[in-house]
Amino acid sequence: MPLDALVAVGDALCGSWSPWPEARERAPTDIEEHLAASGRARGVGSARRALTHVRVGVESPKETELRLLLVRGGLPEPEINTKTYDGAGRYLGKPDLRYPDEQVLIEYEGDEHRRDPGRWRRDIRRRERFADAGWRTIRVTAADLRGAPARELVSRVRRSLSG
Repeated sequence: MPLDALVAVGDALCGSWSPWPEARERAPTDIEEHLAASGRARGVGSARRALTHVRVGVESPKETELRLLLVRGGLPEPEINTKTYDGAGRYLGKPDLRYPDEQVLIEYEGDEHRRDPGRWRRDIRRRERFADAGWRTIRVTAADLRGAPARELVSRVRRSLSG
């Protein structure tokens, strides 16, 4: 399997969408122990490399893809799906990725975000709450994850982080 696919599998095991919620937090350790016991079996080296990129709390394969794109583009590792509050303690939401010091959040929006009217309205209200609290939202779709649009996305996030 390609490295990114292995990372996505690892993120799935550690994510909220894992079919084994009781195993989420310990999944990285369990995987590492299994790999250590596997010796030099075929694919173990790739799996070990992938494990260094696996993160607990990822909620979709596209979040994994987006996070890897940003980090490989030279940006700092963003926080993943972190509950966020304004200065008065009011809950704003849980963005896919965020850079709290710069108040920049990045939201991956799949087709379900536009096809489901209720979700679309909730997304708008959440974006407005973040904007009112001084956060910048960068919206991302599948088309932004490859080629020239991906390079532009990394540049846009970099500009947002630097001022």
